[in-house]
This record gives sequence, C-alpha cells and structure tokens, in this order.
Amino acid sequence: MPAVVTAAERASFARCRRQWDFGARVRQNLEPCQGPRNPEARPGPADFDRAIRDALAVYYFPGMWDWDDAVRLPLVGQELNRALARQEQGQEQGAGRAEGQALLDRYIHWAPTVDRFAPVLVETDFEVTVLGQDGAAVTAGGEPVRYAGRIDLMAVDAHDAYWIVRHRVVEGDWPPTEDLVADEEALAACWAWEQFYLGMGITGTVYNELRRAPAPGPARRPWRPRRAWLRRHLPRVRQHEPSGGGRSIPQHRRMYARAREPARAGAIEQRTYDGFRRTWLRRAPEDITAAGRRLGADIAEMVRPDLAVYPEPSDRHCPPCPYLEPCLALREGRDAEAILRSGYRQRPPDGPEEGRLGGRSWAMGRGAAPPKFRRPGG
Repeated sequence: MPAVVTAAERASFARCRRQWDFGARVRQNLEPCQGPRNPEARPGPADFDRAIRDALAVYYFPGMWDWDDAVRLPLVGQELNRALARQEQGQEQGAGRAEGQALLDRYIHWAPTVDRFAPVLVETDFEVTVLGQDGAAVTAGGEPVRYAGRIDLMAVDAHDAYWIVRHRVVEGDWPPTEDLVADEEALAACWAWEQFYLGMGITGTVYNELRRAPAPGPARRPWRPRRAWLRRHLPRVRQHEPSGGGRSIPQHRRMYARAREPARAGAIEQRTYDGFRRTWLRRAPEDITAAGRRLGADIAEMVRPDLAVYPEPSDRHCPPCPYLEPCLALREGRDAEAILRSGYRQRPPDGPEEGRLGGRSWAMGRGAAPPKFRRPGG
C-alpha cells in the first residue's frame, strides 16, 4: 500500500514536527477524542471559510454555469445553509448564516464584473506519486509515497489556458501579495495537477479572496456594468463554445492543444473592490518544476527512518494545537502514554463526504447531471 502525505500534513511538518508526528497518517495517526481531557475536541464554531467555499462550489458548478441566474443563484444560498447546518451538529442554529448570506449576495453582484473564465472542475481531489532524486520516493519499508490534495476550482480562460482557483475568506487586512507569490501549497498543486493529468499545462493560480469584516468607511455597492459593456470588454467564456467537446476535461485533452497567450500578459494582475480581491498569478514552468523538487525533498525528509522529531514552540501555533497536553508532558520529561491512551484515538480512514460536490466520479462538461438538493423541509 502506498503511503499518502496530504497537503495539510506537509504544512504541519513545516510548522511543528511534533504536531505532525502525532497526527500524520504516516506517523502515529492520532486525533483527539471528545471528553473532559480534550475540550478542544468538542464541536467548535462552524467553519465559515469552509461553508463559503462549499457555496462557491455550487456557484461555479460547471453543469449549471450557463443556467439562468434565477434558477442557479438560490441554490448557492441553500448550499451555504446546508454547509453550516452540517457543521453545527446540535449547536446554536443560525450562527453566521445572515453574515454568510450577505457576503454571498455582495459577491454574486461583484463576480460577473471580474470573472474571465469558465469553470471546469470544482472541489476535486488529486493524488500523485512523489518524485525523489532517483525516481519515485519510497518509505524505509519500500512503499511508494503519494501526495494528495484538493483544488477549489479548475477554470479555463478565453485563451484556453487552465488556472487553479483558490477561494479564501480573509479576516482583517489583505495578506501581502508577496505571501501569495510564496504560497508553497498552491505551487505544489500546480505541479501535482500536471502529474495527475498528463499533458495539461497549468498557467497559474487565481486567488479569489472575500473579506469577512466590512471594509472601513461607508459601504459601496460594486459597480455593475451593462451587459453590452461586459460583452465588449469582458467576454464570458461560456460552456457551449466549440472547444473539442465542451469544457469537460475528459473530452478536452490539452495534450494536443496549446494555450493562446494574450498579447500582453503580466506576471501578477490584481483587482480589489470593497471587500473582494482577485489576483491572477502566472507561474513560470521552471517555478512549477522547482516546486515539485522541493516537495520531493520535503517528503524524503518526512519518511526518513532516523528523522528527528522535536517541538517548535510558538505563541501563535501552540494554544490552538490539539496535541498541546501530551507535547507539554514530553517537554517536561513526563510519560505522555497515559494522556494519549485516554484522550486520543486512531484516526479512521477517510470516507466519502456527504453532500460534497466534485470528486473523480463527476462528469464536468456542459449538461452534466447537477447535484441533488433537498427541498426545504424535505
């Protein structure tokens, strides 16, 4: 069986090796149990970012992209409510729903003025073999190592170039653009997708950021141009354009087609408006290749049999860490085995996520079967 390293586990390894050692599937594979020893394991506040991304997966679902807005847009709000309800699990109902709906309403008013792509895939998992210096990376026991992650949205622009879109909910100030350029997980996703779907070149990453807190000053409604202006200056990439079988990846293999580069293409293009920011970040092929090499080096270090495991204390990362109690016991020279037995359990294998769009089984061309939504009260 191959050993699987996820994007989240790689980030955990870079943040704190001891946290990674407790939780990674290739290590102890532990998760906190709910109980008095682990109050942080009890259901916490709903994940607002996750709920917004679930709603945007419906907004950009390829099979509904050309539907009339009067039919499509109500389904976006329904998915937001369903996503928050799945997370609340007996907590106070309705928390964050009004805020989330208001944010989505503003986004839906703004997005058509900046969307210059057609969606191809939403919420899609990938898993690829990791390459080392001498071929495929393997564990000490000889098992191959695979890297797994998920993309929020795969889109194609008017020049037939493919982009990986990342949705983000931002609290407070916008992160520096330099942080987006240095986003190692996004670069690794570009490399991994080119391995996952051979023959397809990824042009770069689109960061689609929504600010949760309102911008300072009086609120403004985004400018909504007339349809004639949009057709002239921002042509929509529609699903029914003749492109070798629609915009579905299985029928539209990029192995035999090349993107048509625009006349002037900047490395970074950024547009900000009153609580939303869209950043187009082109990735050079050599940067994507280098990201694959760094990924291989990181994972080779993670599967070393003589790997040194140590904590990396931080005021930012330690307080919310679910493994803080056993970590403190080890730092003080105490035995943490009793804490691990009473407060933690082996993480079960990942199963299908109920209600999640995307995945490898979905057909994503125009006319693909849309997701099933329950009727209110049904």
